[in-house]
Amino acid sequence: MKVEIRDREALSSLSLLSLRTYLKSRGWVNEGEWGKRATIFSTEDGSRRWEILCPHSDTVADYAECMADNVAVLAAVEDRSQLDVFHDLASTGADVIHMRSQNGLANEALSLRQNTEMLSAAYDMLASAARAAEKPSAVYRGRVSDKVVGYLDDVQPLPGYHEGYALTLHSPVPAGFGEQLDFGDAFAAPFPRRATSQLAKALDKTTIAITASVSEDSLEPFRREVNEGVSANLCDSVAKLAKRGKGIIIDLYWAGVRPSSLPDSDFRFTENSADILTEAADFLRRNDPSFDEHIIAQVVKLEREPDNFDGKAVILTVRDERLFRIRVEFEQPTYNTVIQAFRDQEFVSLNGDIIPAGNGYRLQNPRNLTLIKNDQ
Repeated sequence: MKVEIRDREALSSLSLLSLRTYLKSRGWVNEGEWGKRATIFSTEDGSRRWEILCPHSDTVADYAECMADNVAVLAAVEDRSQLDVFHDLASTGADVIHMRSQNGLANEALSLRQNTEMLSAAYDMLASAARAAEKPSAVYRGRVSDKVVGYLDDVQPLPGYHEGYALTLHSPVPAGFGEQLDFGDAFAAPFPRRATSQLAKALDKTTIAITASVSEDSLEPFRREVNEGVSANLCDSVAKLAKRGKGIIIDLYWAGVRPSSLPDSDFRFTENSADILTEAADFLRRNDPSFDEHIIAQVVKLEREPDNFDGKAVILTVRDERLFRIRVEFEQPTYNTVIQAFRDQEFVSLNGDIIPAGNGYRLQNPRNLTLIKNDQ
């Protein structure tokens, strides 16, 4: 179906460098300047010569109209819909993350629930990579930074994902000139590129960890890759994509307006590897200390009767959508509050450091203990 683009706002969002990069990549010839307003690009299609004017500025009044004309010319030359051309033009200004089922589900229509699950898993995967770009961690809990939120707000899913288990995301990046040394000390990449490059690195290390864990009969390989961006959150999200897609292929393509020193990437995860990733996520969560975590909990056990209470207790809290029993030793000034919470079955709010201990957990340095009244 041939669709025309008439949305001025959408057309104005196409960048000048995106257009120039697109034309150069498809063999259009730079014929020089047209006055001081634009550059002429040309190509020949059989016996016909086509021309496109690429403006020097996106502040001119007719910028949207000019882009509309250019999209129409490209669609005619390439015998495609203007919508397809528009999406390709937009992709030159963005790193592209494309996900699709390994086993044919990409051609089967999805329900509302299936769409929601796919988008949620993709969101969690990108969020874990963006958080790792700030600071690698085995597990991410709590508030996401403003920088990560801003990045995720800019990532756009392309239309059509509802038609099957396939999803294309555009992650816009600032334009660069020449090859960008984004992966060494000579150049500090902008955060959007750091996030997508971190995703590529983390997915690569995840595939390595899967192979190593099978070979070693251990999940330790996943812990060894934490500093490379592998986390429980990433493992969980990729496992969900692979399970629900009956295997998932994740392709990453770098933005044409910001050339990368790394090649485009292709990662494949089967349903069987999804089971390993789920186990790895549990392993990383189970063995990762969490410092200064805020907890809402119930005191479910006192090690001694209230009259002889020595501060040792067991609290019950929800972490990572699961119930956890955690041993804790409170300081003497808080004894009365702990005993009251236990007797009245009221919740408490506190901060502390959660440390793995054997098959369970203990809370060290409990602080800021307050009672949450049932009527609040």
